[in-house]
Amino acid sequence: MSSRSRNASLLVALLGVVCPACAQSPIPPAPRTEAEALGRAVADAPNGVCRAGSQRVEHVGCVDEELAFSPDALASCRNSGARECDELCQKGDTPACTSLALVHQLALETAPNTTYAARLFDKACAAGDGAACNDLGVLHGKGIGFPVDYDRAEALYAVACDRGSVMGCANLATSRTWGDHPPDAVGRAVLAMTDACVSAAQPRACAALGAMQSKGSGMARDQKEGASTLERACTLGDPSACEQLGRAYLQGEGVAPNDDLAMKLFRKACDSARADACTDLATMYCMGRGAPRDVERSGVLFRQACDAGDEVACKSKGCSGGIAP
Repeated sequence: MSSRSRNASLLVALLGVVCPACAQSPIPPAPRTEAEALGRAVADAPNGVCRAGSQRVEHVGCVDEELAFSPDALASCRNSGARECDELCQKGDTPACTSLALVHQLALETAPNTTYAARLFDKACAAGDGAACNDLGVLHGKGIGFPVDYDRAEALYAVACDRGSVMGCANLATSRTWGDHPPDAVGRAVLAMTDACVSAAQPRACAALGAMQSKGSGMARDQKEGASTLERACTLGDPSACEQLGRAYLQGEGVAPNDDLAMKLFRKACDSARADACTDLATMYCMGRGAPRDVERSGVLFRQACDAGDEVACKSKGCSGGIAP
């Protein structure tokens, strides 16, 4: 489950205080016909925007950020064709099964077929592939092809983590807010993420660990340490960590407040195609924090993020109305 729903109220509240018009009636997804506005949109998000909760994967496109897979195995499956990949899967090649499942789930080379993808994930998971267990958990947790079942999702994340999937450990650890004494499986996940972050410099592991440290989920709360871990994850290339760190600087949580750094981090995450980070960036422009107030640019970014499925952006009216910062 994404932490987006837990953070959505922050920017809405800030908008309501500083820019009342921004938090009123929804902004409809609209075509961007003004050349100047389009140019500014490209400048702020040059590579386009993925739907909220997705990550951009080179040569693949936008993929749910909670899915686990080998980009090389997926590329090989796509290059060889679904039929050959299916033959490898039938022969017991579990990475091929997981990659083939993603081909069908994401409709990369075929029509989308979640039911078949789930069967392939289940087969690969039963054969010991942690990535497949994680991805099957994502389907259960998000109600894709199944009724939403968080408990089933967390059980699959635990299996995935025990089988070496860093993404499985991260998804288990961040699937809910745990107390200081989490279940043993979550404790093992935290240890695995710590090792993956410190020893292997895994961006996703550092991002998840930093979020837990900042919230005090599964461990004692330490916002300063959390911000430091998020900075490491951002430097390693995790855009969600950049966005979380930007919010820390915006609110002064674990770091000294710094609007300039917050805006730079939001822009970096937005440029990495995160719709919710584009909403954060739009809000900064609307508020005139970190940069001169720019109603037009803010509106373009809100619209981009809304078109990509970010609910906070869609609920925003933008900065129209001449409200002073």
